[in-house]
This record gives sequence, C-alpha cells and structure tokens, in this order.
Amino acid sequence: MTNPASTSNITQADVDNLLTQLQQLRQGITIARETMTPMSANLAEAYNEFQAVVGALRRHSMRLQAEIASLRTQIERFTHVEDDTQQQDAGNDNFLYREEGITESSLQDPEAVDKDMLLEHIFRVLDPDVNDEDAELLANLQGLCSDCTASLADILEELPWGVVWTTRNSQENLTQQYQRLKIWEGALNRQMLSLNQATERLYKDARYGLWQQQQKGQEHWRTFLNQCVEQQQDQNYELLAELDKLKEEWERITSTNKL
Repeated sequence: MTNPASTSNITQADVDNLLTQLQQLRQGITIARETMTPMSANLAEAYNEFQAVVGALRRHSMRLQAEIASLRTQIERFTHVEDDTQQQDAGNDNFLYREEGITESSLQDPEAVDKDMLLEHIFRVLDPDVNDEDAELLANLQGLCSDCTASLADILEELPWGVVWTTRNSQENLTQQYQRLKIWEGALNRQMLSLNQATERLYKDARYGLWQQQQKGQEHWRTFLNQCVEQQQDQNYELLAELDKLKEEWERITSTNKL
C-alpha cells in the first residue's frame, strides 16, 4: 500500500489513483446494499410468520408478566417496603433535560459545508440550462443536500459515475481537486463501515435464528413453530400459577389489614 500523497506535491497520477479508489468504494457500497436489503427482508418475513403463529401467546405472556409486576409492587408498597419514587422522578427529569439538549444539537448538519461544496462543484461542471438530464440530476441532488438527515455519502451514492466525479472545475487547481475528492473518500469510507456494521447486526439479530430455522424446509419450520407454541403455552401456565399465588397473597394481606 502506497503512502498518501502530500497535498503540497499532488500530481495527476495521485488524482487518478484516488478516482480509482472512489469508484471501487462506490461499487463496494452497492454490493453491501444488495447483500443487506434482501437479508433484512428475509428476517422480517420469518419473524412475521413466527408472530402469526406464536404472537398471540407471546402477547398474553407479556400481559401476565405486567400484571405480576404490578401486583408485586402493590404488595411491596402495602407492606411498607421503602419507596424511592421521588428519586426516580428526579432522575427522569434530568434524563429529559439531557434528551432535549441532545435533540437540539442533533438538528445541526455536520456535513452542511461539504454538501454546499458538492453543489457548487456540480453547478460548475454540469449544464442544467441546456441538458435536461443534468437539470433533473441537479434538482434531485439539491433536494438531498437540503435534507439534514441525508449524509454526504448518501448524496454521492445518487451521483452517477461520470464528469462530476472525474472533472476538475474551473475554480479548482489540482491540489484543491484532490482535497475535495479526499473529503468524498472519507464520507464513502464511513458509509461502507456503517453498512458493514449494519450487516453484522443482522447476523446477530434475534430474528436471524428464526430465518435459519425457516431455511431448513417447510416441514422443519412447521415443527419448529409447533414446538414454540408448546413452550410458550407452558410458560403461560407457569405465569398464571404465579399470578394466582400473588392474588392469594394480596387477598390475605388486605383481609388481615381490615381486621
């Protein structure tokens, strides 16, 4: 791997090499998206089928657990267990204040300057007044650049490989072109890293195990779902038994207090 060129001694060969790297990066990002998109859809499909069969039982389980937790809290309060609600409320207030600060600061677009530079470059390279395709592309990119949720890399992904990438505009020298392309390279590298991390998270997603079971064939998948139903029913029976015990305890405590 060669050392990065010094910006004080940039040659056309340095720019050409950087353009080659950018083209390869864009291709890598395209491949990463083509891998991630169907995988995400497959996980969603497997989970939806699982929920269609087991979902009602799982929701019943959650309701039972919530009722158990609520009844336990009532019993603890009734038996004079120390209550730290005020401290929790104060902590929640502080959290809300921090959240508000984060939300306000997040509205700032850290790549706004780089997006403006991209638009300026496009204006100088393309001819939207003469070429309808250039005008349509520019309108699309202008909309993306004004969207603070769209990153510089998102916009570069929408920019077809061609003169905007390879041409030095009339206001640039060789060094300035190289520096601009390095900014684009950094954005695309971050995008590639983000996509790779997102793909890794899909492999670690709880739904991935469901999808693996689904891939073993319809008969195996049906057997697996039936087993999940049986397991969830068993868990719900246990939760019902626990809830009944707590209700009995609550009845005993309140009855004793009345006496």
